Amino acid sequence: MKFVKSGVKPQPTKWSAFADELHRTCKFDERSKPSAKADHFVGCGFTPLKALAVLLVVSTPIWAQGEPEKTSETAPENMVLVPAGEFSMGTDNRDGSDFNQRDNVPLVSNDARPRHTAKTGAFWIDKTEVSNAQYQKFVAATGIAPPPHWIGGQIPKNQENFPVTHVNWFEASAYAKWAGKRLPTEIEWEKAARGTDGRNFPWGNNYEGGRLNGNSDGPREVGKFAAGASPYGALDMAGNVFEWTASWFDGYPGAPTKQPDFGRTLKVVRGGGWMSGNTLSQTWYRSVNRPSSRIMWVGFRCVKD
Repeated sequence: MKFVKSGVKPQPTKWSAFADELHRTCKFDERSKPSAKADHFVGCGFTPLKALAVLLVVSTPIWAQGEPEKTSETAPENMVLVPAGEFSMGTDNRDGSDFNQRDNVPLVSNDARPRHTAKTGAFWIDKTEVSNAQYQKFVAATGIAPPPHWIGGQIPKNQENFPVTHVNWFEASAYAKWAGKRLPTEIEWEKAARGTDGRNFPWGNNYEGGRLNGNSDGPREVGKFAAGASPYGALDMAGNVFEWTASWFDGYPGAPTKQPDFGRTLKVVRGGGWMSGNTLSQTWYRSVNRPSSRIMWVGFRCVKD
């Protein structure tokens, strides 16, 4: 025998939902009873076909009903929602030359041409870059080696909330997997930074030095520059540190030039860094690193489906 706690309403089952729909539609009373006919109920027009449709709806398993809709109210901790849809990616700006300046250094604009329409599904992105304190938990849980500049395996003094740096692409990917996330694709990163109106910076079209950590002597605490938020609320997507993406450095569809480094050799990093000014911190700007590189101005953030 099952007991129901007083004052707690039992949860409806698929069968009670079916019965409720049947009762609501027919409103049976003594003057309107189901007839013996096989094709419909007298007084309510609730046909067997309608009954079958209702039964199929209420008995559909959860896995067949699709994923719950993502909303800002269901955001995982310290993540913001980037809705599904199209946006304007890349630039139509031109460089004075069609060739890279030197090995591993892409041109300013040509490798980000042409401006084109790209599309993403809905996803969550970390509101801030992964901090030293967050990465330390990963180190402790997995035994992976800490960043090489952590003397004695310890975070530099008073830098717990600074973005973690000196981690290569493989280590950043491993952290993301450990956290139940992944690195953003280049398309996802630019969408999260730029929104749908094609802006050049997360906050608008004009460079404003007070909105980012740029042209400075080093990184700052993550999330410190709230005025530099992207249209979706992500912080530090311009300045502070460049960020690893999941994407290889390759040409966009319809690229007008072929750069010598296009292919599966270099990974794209985005966002500019603490040494960046106007150009490198633009939302469309592409920089690169070898996956095995550990760089003092490169960190990362994660996304989640």
